Amino acid sequence: MKKNLLSGLLTALFSIVLVLFHASAWAQKSPYDWALIQLDYIRQEKVDHLKRFTQRLHDLAQKASDDKRVVAFFEMNRHYHYASINDKPPASLTDKVEEMRQDFNQYYIFNYFSFYDILFVDTLGTVFYSIRKEKDTYLNLVNEKEFAGVLGDVIAQKPEQEIFIDFYHYSPSAEPAAFFIEPIIHDGVQEGWIVLQCAINRLNSIFSSTDDLGQTGETFLVNQSGFMLTESYFKGDSTILTQELDDKNISAKFTDSIGHRVVTDYRGATALTSFEVFDFLGTKWLVVAKIDKDEITTNHYLRQKKYYSNLLLDYLKKSSLFLTAAPAQKNHPAAFRVDMDEFLKAKNGEPLETWGVSTCTALIATVPERFSYLAHISPLDKIYNGSGTNIVEQITKKIKNFDIYPYEMQDVVFVAAAPHLDSISNIIDQLSEEGFFLSQIKMAYHPSASSVAVYNDYQKDRLIFEWILKTDTDSKYISDMEQTVNIGDIIEEIMQHGKEG
Repeated sequence: MKKNLLSGLLTALFSIVLVLFHASAWAQKSPYDWALIQLDYIRQEKVDHLKRFTQRLHDLAQKASDDKRVVAFFEMNRHYHYASINDKPPASLTDKVEEMRQDFNQYYIFNYFSFYDILFVDTLGTVFYSIRKEKDTYLNLVNEKEFAGVLGDVIAQKPEQEIFIDFYHYSPSAEPAAFFIEPIIHDGVQEGWIVLQCAINRLNSIFSSTDDLGQTGETFLVNQSGFMLTESYFKGDSTILTQELDDKNISAKFTDSIGHRVVTDYRGATALTSFEVFDFLGTKWLVVAKIDKDEITTNHYLRQKKYYSNLLLDYLKKSSLFLTAAPAQKNHPAAFRVDMDEFLKAKNGEPLETWGVSTCTALIATVPERFSYLAHISPLDKIYNGSGTNIVEQITKKIKNFDIYPYEMQDVVFVAAAPHLDSISNIIDQLSEEGFFLSQIKMAYHPSASSVAVYNDYQKDRLIFEWILKTDTDSKYISDMEQTVNIGDIIEEIMQHGKEG
């Protein structure tokens, strides 16, 4: 009895220790670790969906090759085609054939509509009939291999077994297509092939939904040549078989088969990725789920912004710009001047400038070489907890409504300039809550300055700050964009030190 009680007690204690160990391990996970766990879940979901989709298509293709009605339709059209070459068939026969074709079209819709088209091909490589009657009808795929592409190459080899051809740009349909090639055997003799054409849109629809992946999250499919097989919603033009990804990155993922990588993605952003190689009938695809690292950092900051805001201010107070004295004769080209409580937009090449920023804050919002806003924001504004103006909101609304597409959100750069830190926390909070990332926000600050002037020429990507120091009011000192600090980089550094500590 005592032995059983002791055994039970030890088991219970071990269970508690195990739970505490796992709880501790989970508690030590960083926001990036949690993001990868979420990406793993979404990637697995897409792999499972892809597996069901391809298996269903494969089953249908094999079913079609054994379908007596499909084989009979193949034979009828083959004989009719050969008969039509030498002589014009009687009208009654033509009418009967057309009637049977209409009946088969309904059969195709109810049974094989998952395929975009079905090509009926004889042993010479001629498409003697097709459902869609596109440019490949009556085409000899072998003789016109340049037009037919990979399909013509494969048919020329006269395959006796089922073959799957990966998606490529199929000229007769003027769009990407993949194919199942199924031999047709009649009375023990191979008489040709049915070629079942798969449209890319059905595959693309599997990856179009990116629920719970935020602004930058997406899932996509890549072929072994490194081209995307699905659409990106961060590009204005189609990415299917046109967007080539970094070969080093893709080759490494195909080699690893499954795992995680932090990469510079096709948009130039640093991204967390979860990937897995999917093998289908000898064709390998790469399933990728990804999200920008900057989005994870920003979301983490927003959840604990009071904590990080204080650490950020401490960091900025310790930083100092390296300033050089401006030449006495230095003059900027004529620029539009922005006064206090005002902002202007430059879109036709005009430079912008503002002077005497002391208790105020200057804010630049720009997409280099496209447009720029410059604001001179007084202490009556919301960024100072005032109620007079809300210039940040006015600028961001104009940018999002008139200047950029949603997928271009991360192209905007914000730079706050001031000889103080009274407004930067509210600027960061307001911009990040409106969907911009910390990495898009930069700060120009010098604790020894009494005021700063700003000159911005967006077409030349030139941003100049002219500082007047408290200890030297007769001179001007300059800094530029290179000497600003990136808020996202600072928060990442703070997060890393916190994890190490």
